[in-house]
Amino acid sequence: MEDKIKNSFIYSFLCKDKYLKDLIILNLKSLIDNKNERKITIDYNRLRDELIFYKYYGVKYNNSSYNINFILPIILSNTNLNKSENEIIKNIFYYCKVNKEDVKKYEYILVGIAYNYLVHKLIKNSNIEFEYLLENIKNHIIEFSFEERMEKKDIIRFERLRISFIQKIDRISDENLEEVNEESIIDGFLRVIYQVYIKDYEEQSEELKSIKNSILGILDFKIDNIDIENIDFIKSLSNYLLKLRKYEINKKLYNESTHPKELINLNVGDVVYNPILNNIKVIDKKIEGDILYIKVQSKSGDYIFRFKRA
Repeated sequence: MEDKIKNSFIYSFLCKDKYLKDLIILNLKSLIDNKNERKITIDYNRLRDELIFYKYYGVKYNNSSYNINFILPIILSNTNLNKSENEIIKNIFYYCKVNKEDVKKYEYILVGIAYNYLVHKLIKNSNIEFEYLLENIKNHIIEFSFEERMEKKDIIRFERLRISFIQKIDRISDENLEEVNEESIIDGFLRVIYQVYIKDYEEQSEELKSIKNSILGILDFKIDNIDIENIDFIKSLSNYLLKLRKYEINKKLYNESTHPKELINLNVGDVVYNPILNNIKVIDKKIEGDILYIKVQSKSGDYIFRFKRA
């Protein structure tokens, strides 16, 4: 089982979408294990600072309709389906708010619930029959209810999407791929299910490839010739994820205060500790045009920060 979980995480990086892969890492780094309550949750103070730093060294938000596999670390690290589901909902709401994607949040919630259910069931038994699995996903979606009260307009919006999702699950069950061809996360997720269980074909979306490969990992498929940048680091993260799952990290809540601009005063050769980056060494610092570039080296790799001159 542990190898399947590790492979599911590692295979999620078999895509070309750097933004998505970085979000998977940021979410994993922000997880905390709560042994008393037997759950793994996101430390949102930590994630907030991770995202602030990411704005200075990362790539721009790609606005893809299929960006959801950032929830994978939450799914794989939790042993309890319902506790995992609750954290996924919080995480999706958080990212939709950060990225100003409120219009997409209920689509993402529905797929997040279904994806979480799928992976948890496959971890326990990867030999579940396809029809039985789909029927149980559908029933889980039907029975789902939010713990918090919602405004009437949001209830209507969510219920319309729920009905549409359930109908499309039936279409996939009938092997009717033509009914799930919209550019939406719901249709994209169901197309991945179709590829995995009914008839495989080349997936064009890099974000959906990530989901597909994660599911294949849980199903114990072995992918040869893995071409993943910084693969040793990704493998170390998969081991870290397993330790979280066993509540062996005992990670404390993040109570630090830091900002990327603190790096500006450092010189080449300086070695410092940063709450987000850990121990880093400044290996390059230069100005090109109106941009100051600072390259730092850390255990997880090199980061190039960009600061625009005022």
